[in-house]
Amino acid sequence: MWFIVLKLLRIGVKEAKKHKAKKNAANTTTTTDPESINLDRGSNMPFSADSTTLRKPLITLLDTILRFIQFVFGLTVIGLYGRDLHGEDKAPAKWVYAVVTAFLAAMTAAVYLVLPFVMKGRTPVARRPRVQLPLFVWESVLCVLWLTLFGIFGKMYIGDYSEGDKVKRMRHAVWVDLVNLGLWVVTMGWVGFRWWRGLKGGQERGEREMEDVEKAGP
Repeated sequence: MWFIVLKLLRIGVKEAKKHKAKKNAANTTTTTDPESINLDRGSNMPFSADSTTLRKPLITLLDTILRFIQFVFGLTVIGLYGRDLHGEDKAPAKWVYAVVTAFLAAMTAAVYLVLPFVMKGRTPVARRPRVQLPLFVWESVLCVLWLTLFGIFGKMYIGDYSEGDKVKRMRHAVWVDLVNLGLWVVTMGWVGFRWWRGLKGGQERGEREMEDVEKAGP
């Protein structure tokens, strides 16, 4: 009786091994087929490495927090400088420049925060290689605007310890300007890195396609 059971077990194990070997052979044939390789490579977008990183919850959370902080600090600058524009017959040009710069920055951060909800179900902006260069240029412009703003009011109020509510408020506003500059430099660098990764990925993909063409040639 036990001899028959053992015999049946051996036969079952052999058949299972044969089935597994056939399945592995079929998978190997599929993955080594040139057409399947081309399809896999075609589906490998030049931004795949960066988009994989962006899908990580921690990176997404940090990016959202950073954009929210940019939005809050932009509104803070509007409040600090906008107080001096009320009741003025002729608004000082420097204060208008400060409010406009902060408004542009705050609106840009707000757009970044809203886009994931508006584009739900579509390809995120961070995974679109074509928009990275325009975003990098725009954030570079914002950095220049913040740098200019910090230079203007820093020259006027850093080291000025005279009494008065306006002077104290402007001294605080100068350092808030500096924080805004730092925040936008960080995000500008991150967008620039994504753009560079997209270019690098596109070049590598082009080189692989050229190699495939040369191998497939006569």
